[in-house]
Amino acid sequence: MKIAILSDVHGNLEALTAVLEDLEGRSVDRICFLGDAVGYGADPESCIETLARSAFRSVAGNHDLAAAADRQALGRFHEDAAASIRWTRDALTSKAKERLRQLPMEWRGEGVHLVHGSPCRPDRWEYVLSAKDAERGFGASESRVIFVGHSHVPAAYVEVERKRLFTGVMRRIEAADPAFLRLDPRYRYLLNVGSVGQPRDGDPRAAYAIFEPEAGGYTLLRVAYDVERAAGKIRRAGLPEALAQRLETGN
Repeated sequence: MKIAILSDVHGNLEALTAVLEDLEGRSVDRICFLGDAVGYGADPESCIETLARSAFRSVAGNHDLAAAADRQALGRFHEDAAASIRWTRDALTSKAKERLRQLPMEWRGEGVHLVHGSPCRPDRWEYVLSAKDAERGFGASESRVIFVGHSHVPAAYVEVERKRLFTGVMRRIEAADPAFLRLDPRYRYLLNVGSVGQPRDGDPRAAYAIFEPEAGGYTLLRVAYDVERAAGKIRRAGLPEALAQRLETGN
């Protein structure tokens, strides 16, 4: 089995198309999506429909549910994100919004846990940015491999030891290089696959991962796409300039 794990497309059809084209030659059996099909980018409807056709499993992201809820307050979003959500709400059809509303908050099965933010209170949209955050995530899941997105920055955390004490469980968590990883069956993993549509790690190329559960394989991949075209669409739509610049810098 070979599974592609995608996250955070954010209305960037050029990046999503490039990733799907890259997957055509990789003999992937399934595609799983970790949320945020929309927000920031100028092609939300097309991205929703493309993912609905392509993904075997999908979960909701915070931008997805905010865009689908016309009356939800946007106080938890920064100014540019809130502006893009308001624009996205107007751009989406009722059918697309209903697709977003139907997405589950998380999915567990076959030793895998899919969630947009942390497994700890998925509806709070917490980030996993440190070993301490990962420890909380491991504590909220019994799955061997946990896939997350949300931060737009690839990361890998390994639970190498778990001891039961008199009052609970002590975990030893180590950060690992997400670009070079072989999954040891003795350990558990929390893996952030980065972002397809708005990377923030200094590399503007689209990021996604391929997971091979039987072989213990995990490969983080980067795919070049037409950034200039995607950024131009953002500008022509009247969305905040910073959103176009972010695509160009990868930050």
